[in-house]
Amino acid sequence: MAQAQQTTGARSAAGRIEHARQQEARRVARRSFLRVSVFAGLTLSVGGLLAGFLGFFNLRNPTGFGGTVTVPKGAIPQPGGEPYRVSEGKFWLVNLAGAEGDVLDAGGSGGLLALYWKCPHLGCSVPWNGTLTGVAGFAGITGWFLCPCHGSTYSKAGIRVAGPAPRPMDTMELSVNSDGSVNVNTGKIEAGDEDNPLRAIAYSG
Repeated sequence: MAQAQQTTGARSAAGRIEHARQQEARRVARRSFLRVSVFAGLTLSVGGLLAGFLGFFNLRNPTGFGGTVTVPKGAIPQPGGEPYRVSEGKFWLVNLAGAEGDVLDAGGSGGLLALYWKCPHLGCSVPWNGTLTGVAGFAGITGWFLCPCHGSTYSKAGIRVAGPAPRPMDTMELSVNSDGSVNVNTGKIEAGDEDNPLRAIAYSG
C-alpha cells in the first residue's frame, strides 16, 4: 500500500514538473515570437525611411516622370511639324520653325522645347489640336494646345492666348545628345512665361 502511494505521488510530481516545463516552453516561444516581430517591424520601418530618404534626394536615378527621359532622334518632330507626345515624361516635344508659336513676339528663333502637359490652371492634361484655327484673333494660325477642362488655349510654344490659366505652359530642361537624341529632365520644371520661345534649344538633327 505504501509503495503504491509512493508511486502515485511520484507520478503526480512528475506530472507537475512536466506541466511546468510545458508552460515555460510556451512562455519562451511567446517571447521569441515577440522579439522577432519587433525586430521585423523595426527593419521594415528603417527600410521605408531609408527608401524615402533616397527618393527625396534623388539618389535612385529615377526614370520616367521625375527623372530624365530620352527621346530618340527618329521621334523628334521636324521644324514646324506636329508636337510629339511623350507619355513616359508627361510632356510635349515641339520643334518650332523660326518664330512659330511666338504669338507675343518674344523674339524666339525656333528650336526644340519641352512643354509639361499639365495645365497651369487646375492641372488637366492639355492635348494638341492640329486642326484648330481662328483662336483669339489669330485667324492665320492653325494648331493649338487646348485644355479640355476649362478652355485655356496655348500656342505651339505654350503661350497662353485664351482661358483662365494664370500663365503659359511650363517647360522642362532639355539637352541635345551627340547622336541626335534629346534628354528631357522632367524633374526640372520651370514655370511658363512669355519668354517660352526663347527657351527653345537649337537642333540640327
